[in-house]
Amino acid sequence: MINKKLRRKIRKYFGFIYSKALAKYKERKYKEFVNNDITRLTPPISQQRIYYLGITEHPNLGDMGQHYCILNWISKNFPDSELLSFKSSTVVNPFVDFPSKLKTIYRPNDIIIFQSGYCTQDLGGDHELMHRMIIDKIPYAKILMMPQTIFFQHEKNKKRTSKSYNQATNMLFLARDTVSYNMAKEMFPNIEVQAFPDIVTTLIGKYTFENERKGVCFCLRDDSEKFYSDKELQNLKKQIEEIEPITTTDTTISTSEEKIRKNLQHYIEKQIIFFSKYKIVITDRYHGTIFSLAAGTPVIIIKTNDHKVITGANWFKGVYDDYVYVASDLKEAYKLYEQIKTKKLTHKLSPYFEENYYSHLKEIFYQLAFKEA
Repeated sequence: MINKKLRRKIRKYFGFIYSKALAKYKERKYKEFVNNDITRLTPPISQQRIYYLGITEHPNLGDMGQHYCILNWISKNFPDSELLSFKSSTVVNPFVDFPSKLKTIYRPNDIIIFQSGYCTQDLGGDHELMHRMIIDKIPYAKILMMPQTIFFQHEKNKKRTSKSYNQATNMLFLARDTVSYNMAKEMFPNIEVQAFPDIVTTLIGKYTFENERKGVCFCLRDDSEKFYSDKELQNLKKQIEEIEPITTTDTTISTSEEKIRKNLQHYIEKQIIFFSKYKIVITDRYHGTIFSLAAGTPVIIIKTNDHKVITGANWFKGVYDDYVYVASDLKEAYKLYEQIKTKKLTHKLSPYFEENYYSHLKEIFYQLAFKEA
């Protein structure tokens, strides 16, 4: 066995060789994975195939919740269709030409479904590139773009996206907030755009909890979208902690994405059950809001650096008014907390979004995409 001192010396003097070797090894294994994954693009067996592209590749339970709900929606609405799911990193991979391979086997009755989320933007990630690569190669495809948040920093990127997406005349583009909807209507005059709530809202009204509720849960992000400083948030926590216990959590967890994906229902429902233990949730996470409502827990929403969370809350106005509150600042968040903690609520919400939106989505999509059939 090599002792620790010797190992440190080896890393110090030969670390660059090890790093290069490790990078080459990882690249080789990645190529092997992509090549194995791409072999699934064989000619379809069933009458119809669903290509679900851009499945979640990170352990954020909000995005995994979208993945879970999209799979449920596909299973419910296309029980006899063959489903193939791919990561965006496979679709855009430079080692294979996924779009060309898909084009050779795509048939007029097949459907492409793109993952929902903050995906039509130029802030990073490869989903927007994936969208363009597929649309540019198969502009006539029947495409369902699950609810998107749109944001572009650079006008040239916005124009590039607009030019590409506008080719997809058989695509239904769903925007998940009013800002994104208005931007989509401006950017995509050639395609059908509709405002649609995040698909995770289909979990609201599905569960009933009778357990005792104690304390306040802070579900807070720690990324570039975060608006308030740790110090500011800590001051709010201290105020509330003088009255009752608090817990701090996030919807991003340490469990690997592969492990979550293998047991999606378990991890999503575990998160909802967790929120059901509290009297109130305070969050700057959009899916923190939705999971709270699925748990029947009232939620106070605090702002982020973009429009996603605040404008997303507009979906709940007139539907769950006793359960959703938007705070203009942290002082108001505390006042709302004082107001809500005395309310007597049933914690049982109606399945409004499933009944009024997603139960009709297939029909809406078919009327557009299959209008010539």
